[in-house]
Amino acid sequence: MKIRVAPETELVMDPLTSVISKEKTAASNRSMMALIKKLDETEYIVDGLMDSLQPDKPLTNSWRGREKTAVAAGTITNFFYGLIAGLIISGLVIILFGIIYGGF
Repeated sequence: MKIRVAPETELVMDPLTSVISKEKTAASNRSMMALIKKLDETEYIVDGLMDSLQPDKPLTNSWRGREKTAVAAGTITNFFYGLIAGLIISGLVIILFGIIYGGF
């Protein structure tokens, strides 16, 4: 890490050794371009993750027209969970009525 002492004269200081020298612009531009490319890739991935948390947004690695698939999948899943819970509760009620009223 280097600290810019005078940006107009391109002087930088290394804080560990306290040496002041002229800044190398070509090397820093190349490293910044690689960093900017990595940041762009990371931003693209983060946008995809944020979109995957919202059911009405299209997913990054998905085909067109699949914006509402999460809503449909959630509806079907909730229907079957409700059906299973309802069958279990109604089965317990039938067993309870059978014990109370002596139907068995």
